[in-house]
Amino acid sequence: MYSLPTSCMILFFIFYRFHQILCASSEKEIGRCDALFQCGDVTAGFPFSGRNRPEVCGHPLLRLHCINNITSLIISNQEFYVLKINKTSNTLTLARPDLLGSFCSSTFTKVTLPTEIFELSPTYKSVNVFYLCDPFLSYPSSSKCPEIGPISISEKPEYNNTCRESFTVNLPTSFLPEEKELNMTHLENALREGFEVKVNIDENACQECLSSHALCGFDQTFPSGVKCGPVYPPDGNKLELCETLFECGNITAGFPFWGGTRHRNCGHPLLELLCNKNSSTSIIISDQEYSVFHLNQTSNTIKLTRPDFLGSFCSSAFTNTTLPPQIFELLPTYKNITVFYHCDPFLPYLSSHTCPKIGLISLSENHNGTCRNGFTVNVPTSFIATGKKLNMTNLESVLSKGFEVKLKIDRKACQQCLSTHGSCGFNHTLPLGNKCNPLHPQTSKFLNSQSVLHHLCCAAGVIFLAAFITVCLHCQQISHDPSQQNLKTVPQPNIEPYNPLKKYSYAQVTRMTKSFAEVVGKGGFGTVYRGTLCDGRIVAVKVLKDSKGNGEDFLTELATISQTSHVNIVTLLGFCSEGSKRAIIYEFLGNGSLDKFISSKTTVDMDCPTLYGIALGVARGLEYLHHGCRTRIVHFDIKPQNILLDDNLCPKVADFGLAKLCERKESILSLLDTRGTIGYIAPELFSRMYGRVSHKSDVYSYGMLVLEMIGARNKERAAQNSASDASSIYFPEWIYKDIEKGNTGRLNMDGIVCKEEEMVRKMTLVGLWCIQSSPIDRPPMNRVVEMMEGSVDALKVPPRPGLQIQVAPLQESSTPSENISVYTEYDP
Repeated sequence: MYSLPTSCMILFFIFYRFHQILCASSEKEIGRCDALFQCGDVTAGFPFSGRNRPEVCGHPLLRLHCINNITSLIISNQEFYVLKINKTSNTLTLARPDLLGSFCSSTFTKVTLPTEIFELSPTYKSVNVFYLCDPFLSYPSSSKCPEIGPISISEKPEYNNTCRESFTVNLPTSFLPEEKELNMTHLENALREGFEVKVNIDENACQECLSSHALCGFDQTFPSGVKCGPVYPPDGNKLELCETLFECGNITAGFPFWGGTRHRNCGHPLLELLCNKNSSTSIIISDQEYSVFHLNQTSNTIKLTRPDFLGSFCSSAFTNTTLPPQIFELLPTYKNITVFYHCDPFLPYLSSHTCPKIGLISLSENHNGTCRNGFTVNVPTSFIATGKKLNMTNLESVLSKGFEVKLKIDRKACQQCLSTHGSCGFNHTLPLGNKCNPLHPQTSKFLNSQSVLHHLCCAAGVIFLAAFITVCLHCQQISHDPSQQNLKTVPQPNIEPYNPLKKYSYAQVTRMTKSFAEVVGKGGFGTVYRGTLCDGRIVAVKVLKDSKGNGEDFLTELATISQTSHVNIVTLLGFCSEGSKRAIIYEFLGNGSLDKFISSKTTVDMDCPTLYGIALGVARGLEYLHHGCRTRIVHFDIKPQNILLDDNLCPKVADFGLAKLCERKESILSLLDTRGTIGYIAPELFSRMYGRVSHKSDVYSYGMLVLEMIGARNKERAAQNSASDASSIYFPEWIYKDIEKGNTGRLNMDGIVCKEEEMVRKMTLVGLWCIQSSPIDRPPMNRVVEMMEGSVDALKVPPRPGLQIQVAPLQESSTPSENISVYTEYDP
């Protein structure tokens, strides 16, 4: 092992070499637009930007996103995978991610490529997909999707009167729709190959620019869009731009906003203002455009509205958007309400209205899972929807006026910065995000930027080197001080990636829980307490046991839950990491966990439609984790204790301590331990003979959960207690016998009233499909959702598993989760 002085000398040599490179490279920073850059599997240059390539190096609509070796492009608020870039022909091969799997499970959204930028290649054509069609009519080249019903494709808009909705897809010109029944496999294969578009950017102007030894950038004020010349202004000018307010449309703004002529380093990366030609101002939040009505720099508030809500509500986009809670906070004078749509037209709803294309919509929370979709809108707290009919005029008026949010950006640090004659910028690697630029703009006007940059870099290197040697000497003293030895034994997790989340100190956690006064749950992970935030919101505070190692479970939970935003996934509000003290702050769900409703000791009656709605909600949550996130999340611990219920019994998947992240195109996981709770662990987690570990492991756990909800596992446990030979029977065996006889009455427990035979049979069949021994035989979660929402007549009885799996006793909520740690090898 190296001694500390030796290590310091080695680091000194490395730093010295790095310092030489840094000072030399600072002179060449201006040339960053000249080189090609790698994004995922794609190599690109002008007119694209992305990764470390500045936005001014490319067209604003052609910014590539590089995540997990996948290259994507956001066009008209729709993500497209970039499969190929051909610099010679100036073409792109694109594919919509939601169209890469089962066509029936795609989002069916309309997307239009901006014609001023993209031109469909002659070897491709646009085809119309019609859906929500009249089921009593026949259509050429048609098929039937479980949830959508009949669909039909045609190159002509000929079914506008008999089909309520349509969207277009781009297919090769060689694709010829079948005359009668649509070959879905043929269609899905064509969509996976993607389509080709030509980028209409003047490459000749860029070539002329490069031939004159200048650099290509983009500026909309130039006739060709190509800006030739130095891309970056001197550093002093950049700082000067950060100090002054700027005009954007009809809004005057400063820190933490940027946009227009104001450099991106002057503001928060999520707060770019778009200055439109009609003098209006807008902002993109979570891929949704909002119009900015008003900006109050004093109160740090901003008034927003969705442009699609400015007209008829029935013609709006009906898309669900979430404001990032680490940046925006809804003012107390506003509230969230949920608009449910695609509701059952044969059932009565409060506050309802029928839209021409969407059908029945309702603002009532008590829909019991009979509405297929929903999204939230922000309205004043004074808005109350009462009565049977919804007053659409009132709703449209309220939405058109917008709502107000408060920015959670620390402006005090910016004020302090300005008082010292600095200028405010943003750097998300700093604790508060604020960056104070000390160089005053008046002095920068007299300095040559490249010379200043070079000398500042070298001077900073000398200062940093001296500080580095001082730290090394100080560390050497500490290493010999016994009183400081224990300080080094407390591991600190790397929490920098989660800085945008609200971070609380341990003292704040103690205050919000009133010194941990009220316990609402316990488990192997630690204890959950009831807490109250400063704004009065009730929260659940999960305090982890004193962590050993590097806090892998803590980091795993932050890494997974921070990427999610779904009505059936619990919402993360913040975290605490202070020494060995770690806590996670979630939304508080008043009804607690599902297990107290389905346990044999429960005294709460729950009807079958409610149980069905909970099972469907959990399935949608898992579908989102497996197929809706940019990076697939496998939970690995689905059980009743980890399904929480809000006041309306809406289920939310919680506790991501055992979860794993994997690329969406990869489904096989490599694990060194068996994770989960006995009774819900998929067989492949115990032995490779059953198959490989993948997201199908969650499907198995979901199946066990559903069977438990309808009383199947409780029934088996009761049978084991009453019959001496019952333990030798694999528990689904008697379910198969009952289904074959058409008898589902035995599935009921005392606390659960299930009179709807169709719901019981559907949940039973779905549960049995999900617990098939081989992962290959289990349906993916998007198919599970289709099965739950579809007709029970379309479901076949699954084959009986060839291998028996031992049934474990049902765990009560008071029993800690038993996490097994068995070393088992798996091939990657």
